[in-house]
Amino acid sequence: MIASLKARVLIIVGFVALLWGVEAVDLFTGHALDNLGALHPRTSIGLAQILTAPFLHLGLMHLVSNTVAFVPLAALMLLQGAFWPVLLVSMVVGGLGTWVFSLTPSLGFSGVLFGFMGFLLARGLYTRQPLALGLSLLTFSWFSGSVWMGLVPQAGISWAGHFWGFVGGVMSAKLLPVRKD
Repeated sequence: MIASLKARVLIIVGFVALLWGVEAVDLFTGHALDNLGALHPRTSIGLAQILTAPFLHLGLMHLVSNTVAFVPLAALMLLQGAFWPVLLVSMVVGGLGTWVFSLTPSLGFSGVLFGFMGFLLARGLYTRQPLALGLSLLTFSWFSGSVWMGLVPQAGISWAGHFWGFVGGVMSAKLLPVRKD
């Protein structure tokens, strides 16, 4: 049990370190990474940027807000044993949705965070398992305002990334096999 907890903490700390390390390099290079890696909708390079854009941020405040949301959401996802698959699905579904529907370049980890929220909210409804239901209620109580505010189109915020990341999370909640712990 201690080894499992230690592994989960290392995943969270490692991911936070990765996000902050990328932002440090981006700041040091005068935002060269943002210019290269932001997802540009409906362009051929934009398809490759689906995999880079989530790791880039528009400065420290953007990264701080995503980090603050990431830590508890990642912990809940690791409890569900769905961190890696939902991360990948929400990156791809969120990225493709952004690529098709966004009007401006997009970057940031919030599409993945909305995927985590979508998964956690929907998983309890789909499985009716006590742990999943409890995590759905906890997620709703902590993040419901963020979900609704993040899905409303606003200047400078990628509502498409949020929406399609959320859709990817809900899809994952329905399609991923239920763990038999």
